[in-house]
Amino acid sequence: MKARCSPTVTSGAARAVEMLEAAADERVARQARAYFKSQDDAVFFGVRAPKVREIERRIYGLVKKAWSASEAVRFADMMIRRKQLEAKAVGILLLSRYSRSFDETLLAAVRGWLAAGYCSNWATTDLLSTAVLAGLLKRHPRLLEDFKRWTASESLWVRRAAAVSLTPLARRGEHLDTAYGVASALLDDREDLIHKAVGWLLRECGKADARRLESFLLENGPRIPRTALRYAVERFAPARRRRLLERTRPG
Repeated sequence: MKARCSPTVTSGAARAVEMLEAAADERVARQARAYFKSQDDAVFFGVRAPKVREIERRIYGLVKKAWSASEAVRFADMMIRRKQLEAKAVGILLLSRYSRSFDETLLAAVRGWLAAGYCSNWATTDLLSTAVLAGLLKRHPRLLEDFKRWTASESLWVRRAAAVSLTPLARRGEHLDTAYGVASALLDDREDLIHKAVGWLLRECGKADARRLESFLLENGPRIPRTALRYAVERFAPARRRRLLERTRPG
């Protein structure tokens, strides 16, 4: 019996796009667009998330015995440059499977994708942050010093990734000093999507150490955007939540 050849990176990307096109549904695409504001560059095939993950699993099944992390990065690069969010997701999800082999140079590649606008919507940025960047930072914690500088980027998506990437780590009580440092650096940001990301990060910090979160909120008080604050206090008991909202009110 003749052995089946694994796809090249180029043919693997083409195969993934063909599968997405075959599963496309314009009604699903219309529904998906409703979740995104006009500032988001959101284009869809119209494929629901479970089907997107199924397509990624099928592609991975074809390549897992042949591709290294470098091929996965090249595949992700090809997919993330496409305009449709489902294609970007397939590339990111497949790349995430190689987290144990991530090289430090991946940090620059990911920043490049974000800064170039290939992830200019919250869904792609957040998936890249939690599925790839979080694993990279866990594997190579010395990258955190360079990573913290992302908070000063002109790119909204680089700044959002700076917060969102730390949420899986903060939830487990890892690198909380870095997480609070990133949150502090972003408190004066004017973008609502950054306020939400900061609130999400602080909430995850609180799961590991609620007292430290409460102290941070009280110390920074009125400087914290109210959107971020409401996200941050979601897991406190109602009475404690009301007290924190009142004690941190501007003025």
